[in-house]
Amino acid sequence: MQRVARIFSSFTFRLAVVYTLIFGLSVGGLFYFVFWATAGFAEQQMEAAIEAEVVTFQESLARAGVQGLIMAVNRRADPNTNRDGVYLLVDRAGAPLAGNMRVWPQRGVTDDIWINFSTSDNRGATPATADVRALQLMDPESGVRLLVGRDVRAARVFRERLRDSLNVGLAITVALGLLGGFIFSRTIMGRVESITRTCRSIMSGDLSKRVPVSRRNDELSRLSVSINSMLDQIERLMRGMQQVSESVAHDLRTPLTRLRSRLENSLRHVDDPTQRSAIEGALEDADSLLATFAALLRVARAEAGTQRNFVDIDLHTLAEEVADLYGPLAEEKGLGFVTRFEQGLFVKGDPNLLAQAFANLIDNAIKYTDNGAVTVVLTRQKGQPTVIVCDTGPGIPDEYKDKVLERLFRLEQSRTSPGSGLGLALVAAVAKSHGLELKLEDNVPGLKVLLRFPLGVVSQDPKLLGAAPAKSLPAPEKDRDGAEAAAA
Repeated sequence: MQRVARIFSSFTFRLAVVYTLIFGLSVGGLFYFVFWATAGFAEQQMEAAIEAEVVTFQESLARAGVQGLIMAVNRRADPNTNRDGVYLLVDRAGAPLAGNMRVWPQRGVTDDIWINFSTSDNRGATPATADVRALQLMDPESGVRLLVGRDVRAARVFRERLRDSLNVGLAITVALGLLGGFIFSRTIMGRVESITRTCRSIMSGDLSKRVPVSRRNDELSRLSVSINSMLDQIERLMRGMQQVSESVAHDLRTPLTRLRSRLENSLRHVDDPTQRSAIEGALEDADSLLATFAALLRVARAEAGTQRNFVDIDLHTLAEEVADLYGPLAEEKGLGFVTRFEQGLFVKGDPNLLAQAFANLIDNAIKYTDNGAVTVVLTRQKGQPTVIVCDTGPGIPDEYKDKVLERLFRLEQSRTSPGSGLGLALVAAVAKSHGLELKLEDNVPGLKVLLRFPLGVVSQDPKLLGAAPAKSLPAPEKDRDGAEAAAA
């Protein structure tokens, strides 16, 4: 159903609908022009036939008088030879002399010398009803009046059938146009979706993906070839940049490491307190440079991560291992450290990158919290595994919640504390490579960070991993000051 809905909402289907409407209006205009012309022609032919009969009757009157006219009208009114004709000849007093009508019509719509009326009459032995269009004329010398007409019911039925046929033809044309638009959109969307899937794979870091190229030498095939050529060039550039980055990493990290070793060696042979303080400051700067450089490389590797390397991960085990590393650090700082991990949550991902992201979130929460507690929760929200890290620190203003995810960005109040401004940038890179939803919210006070896994990466069969059955979420624990730590 979703695929059908996407087809109906696609640009190609809308374009096909617009084209069908334009074509339908054109065909409809043509059909109704044909209908008007055909119906008008039939009416003109009928009137021409009536006028021709009147001329014949006038000639009979002029040649043989009233008796000859009576004989001519009776011949034409014979039901065995003419069943559509309507004739009536009356004298000066209105008494019928000949024809297949008994009374001159009293109620009729006149149009100059033409008259339209309905009548019931005996034609032979069968009573019949006729809708008549007739021509009336009078001979001043003899005083006789003549009515010559035709039953228009057959013409009316013809017009109705012609109109119905044109309407059915128009409906079939529109239906075939819509069906063709659906088939056209489905064909085009299949090829467009293959391009979209390839682009999404490349966005997730798999630069080896290429767009399938059809054997047809059409526009989409040429577009696919152009996209593949562009991707080849991008992959070459990315590999070149990666090689340059690795070379720079090796060339810079090696001298920095040697510099640090020399500083440590010098520190062991210096007794002057001033010189020792200067060397210790230089060592701290070197450590900061090495840490920043290592963090930049981790962010770059996370951004270049590929889902081909994803494996099944037990989030409960991973979160516990990371939390065990930071629990003593929080206790040393005098903070409450509360963990609530739901079991039975399994996803596909890179365990090293996810562990680094969890570690960065917990490390930031502890670093920027002076009083209160840090809470780490692993739970399921709307069927999606979700990691929540809450603290009671100063939080982040709303206008900076997007900025802090950028590389090397730091808030003014955090510039005096150690760090390089790459912690949340790494988390954002891991979230992007794994398709996670990353949200920064207010914890009032403090910050609440949510990492929500999409349903597409959830392992549907935890037994394949030898996992324990899922358990219900434990009740909130108490920190050592006795305050209950609330997780969002």
